[in-house]
Amino acid sequence: MLVEIWLPYGRSEIPARIPDEHLVDILQRENADHLSDPVGEAAKLLGSNESFLRKARGSSRSCVVLGSCGTTQLATDLTRAVLQHLNNAQSSTTILCTEESPELEAESVGANRVLRHSFKSETKESHTVKGGFTPQVNSEFVNADLRVLIGELRPHQFLGYAGLCDLIFPDLASGASTRAHLSDRTELGLGDLHSERVEVAKSFDSLFALGLALDAESRPTALKLGGIEDCLTTLKPMVDELYSKQVSKRCEILVMSAGGAPFDSTLSRAVESLPTGLSALKKDGALIVAAECGEGHGGGQFYEWASERKEPRHLESRLRHHFSYEGFKASFLARVLQTHRIYLVSTIPDYYVEHVFGMRASPTVNAALQTAQRAHGSDSTISVIPKALRVTSKTPDTGAQ
Repeated sequence: MLVEIWLPYGRSEIPARIPDEHLVDILQRENADHLSDPVGEAAKLLGSNESFLRKARGSSRSCVVLGSCGTTQLATDLTRAVLQHLNNAQSSTTILCTEESPELEAESVGANRVLRHSFKSETKESHTVKGGFTPQVNSEFVNADLRVLIGELRPHQFLGYAGLCDLIFPDLASGASTRAHLSDRTELGLGDLHSERVEVAKSFDSLFALGLALDAESRPTALKLGGIEDCLTTLKPMVDELYSKQVSKRCEILVMSAGGAPFDSTLSRAVESLPTGLSALKKDGALIVAAECGEGHGGGQFYEWASERKEPRHLESRLRHHFSYEGFKASFLARVLQTHRIYLVSTIPDYYVEHVFGMRASPTVNAALQTAQRAHGSDSTISVIPKALRVTSKTPDTGAQ
């Protein structure tokens, strides 16, 4: 008997058919006790926060930054709840949508301007942060005298956390500023990127964050309103518990999706999901990754470093002297390929998948699964992770990965 599991792939889904007798785990977030009226809860938090109300009354130019909120309806309703207080203050309000935010209907936000930030948007230098880095951030946001962030916090397999903490930087940054943040850093490493992003956010005054933690059905289980640091401190332990999934045992074949758009928009971004799959996979196991990569391989340095096809130790040595996040991901992929086969189901031409990035191209998940079973045996154990960027897996022998 085959179990059919649908995997996010770009903005659609593709099937994986797994023999029931060999299926070990389906790793995904559990449903949790969710807020019965999240919009009402948000309105209550906004209406009882004296600092926010005082700033709103004195504001003449406010900016709302919208990130991922799980559903378009919830994003719209939370934005309206914030606007109700800002509009009461007779202020001019601009809503900035980021890459992960849904499209807002113009009539749903009244006369307020709605803009979508891109690397081509007008930006201004903001405050210089520790280490001498001066980011370029969207001008509408920099010029505002009241700033409100709305979005979810979620785990990130390399950086620790993503979502709410990234809404100002890099989500509102210029392309040049983002590249400067991620490449040729002589004094910063992987563990410093998240801290620097939070430092950029903290450098703005009159800033409030309405943060969410979401369950498997994208329903809010927690809401927090406050300063960015306070909001993150409150939500992080909730997110850790919500997204953590126990692995019963490691498998020989792991089928996973990066999570669909926008998380699989490029191969560089999809690579960020690999640690979740690897933590549930035996050494020398096969990893089958569904990632549409509709925008190609992404990350110029990611391609440059990968195309060198050098030993991982050479790439890792280079990182110690000049850190590059895209170079780190190329190095990580090269290291993984020394111990695992990776089958990639994507729209990237096979030549690049195999001769530049060292993986094995497959037209479908099920074709890759058949090939992997021939290599590992027809009785190979199999696990599935439908949304790898939304799970933090734990194994009995290693703990959290």
